[in-house]
Amino acid sequence: MKSSKLAQLLSTFDPGQWRQFEDFVASPFFNKSEELIRLTAYLKGFAPDITSSEVTAEQACKAVAPGKPYDARQMGYWMNYLHKLGEQFVSIRRYQLNTPRQYCDVLNEFSERKLDKHYLFLYRKAEGDVERALADTESLRFRYELAETASKHFIRQRVRSFDSGLQHAADALDQLYFLQKLKYSCEMLNRQAIISADYSLSFIEEVCQFLERQPERLPLADIYLHVYRSLAGDSEAHFSRLIELILQYSEKIQPLERREVYLYAINFCARKIRQGREEYVPIVLGLYMQGITDESLFEGGYLSHWTYTNVVKLALRQKDYKWAEQFIREYSRKLAPHSREDALHFNLAELFYQKEQYGEVLSHLSQLNFTDMFYHMGSRTVLAKTYYESDEIESLLSLMASFSGFLRRNKKISPALKKTYLNFCNLLIQLLHDNPRKREKVKAQIQHTQPLAERAWLMKVWEERGRAR
Repeated sequence: MKSSKLAQLLSTFDPGQWRQFEDFVASPFFNKSEELIRLTAYLKGFAPDITSSEVTAEQACKAVAPGKPYDARQMGYWMNYLHKLGEQFVSIRRYQLNTPRQYCDVLNEFSERKLDKHYLFLYRKAEGDVERALADTESLRFRYELAETASKHFIRQRVRSFDSGLQHAADALDQLYFLQKLKYSCEMLNRQAIISADYSLSFIEEVCQFLERQPERLPLADIYLHVYRSLAGDSEAHFSRLIELILQYSEKIQPLERREVYLYAINFCARKIRQGREEYVPIVLGLYMQGITDESLFEGGYLSHWTYTNVVKLALRQKDYKWAEQFIREYSRKLAPHSREDALHFNLAELFYQKEQYGEVLSHLSQLNFTDMFYHMGSRTVLAKTYYESDEIESLLSLMASFSGFLRRNKKISPALKKTYLNFCNLLIQLLHDNPRKREKVKAQIQHTQPLAERAWLMKVWEERGRAR
């Protein structure tokens, strides 16, 4: 049972969805089998651990058909039918959330049934909703589908006159296509910059040139046009214009769409900063703070601890310690409860390390609960740097030995992450042993080893050890 598709699907239901699913299965419109109603009630008793070993097909069969011998084939049928009901349930729930889709389906039904008054009333309501909607790809799709519905209704009426709905449908389809094409192309370029991928970007240059010739463009299409041009390499002027457009139109864009735009701009800045363009640091900080202020960069109602930490790192890079501490303390309240304390103390430790207040660093590191592997790894590197700066070399060597052992033993750490920190430990140990004959070899290793944490700091240590000789 635990490895079945049914168990895996039901294990994703929260308590509210379970109540709805019970009602759904009990509805004779969807199901007339009493056995499936009993099976649903039995499985609900194990929620959310439907995939645990305690839930067996034999026990479930007894609950469904008490007093009868176990029939594996019949139990398989019941599980299959209940899984199909589960599929129907999740699809209907999604449909209920898709008001535009419902509008168009009902309008088409009214049109086919020749219920003109019903059609006109609902069409005006749908038109009002589409005009009030904040811009995103889905609102453009709704605009197109509504125009297409109007055109179909006109055809059904068999009226021989000009149909403005047909023109609206064609125009809306163009707008939807151009925006979606830009978005796909932006994501292809973005992924190519991160992973080894070779996408074929067909027709995108023609789309860009067509849009650039237009006297006016939809704001969202204009934004993605400049995202694409920035990512494609013609960057400086287009990125400057992109920032202007984000400031001008961000409040008129749906939060999820706005989040994507922020992240494209942030990733562009991050690549420039890695190239040594420090002038992009205040720009990306401004983007982060705008996305935090309007909560576009929130996830599930909370500020991501990754975003929180990135902002702190940028502020520390500018040595704006007062602002960084204010941000750390003020915005920790916006973090999810399970990661709040660790994020607060880890970032305060980073801040005090930069301020060379090493006692404060140790104090905050001691308060970490390691809710995420990131904090376990990060705290060890901050602690290592603190020991080094405090000239606690024996403590540092002991830490490196225990950290290396932890990395080798722990099977939950991804191979790439494990290698990143093992390389850090190995190179730092070599630096501390300070073998003059291997000095240049160690330098080359620091410069070229991949992957490696704290490369710049290790180079600083290498230079300091050389001056101390």
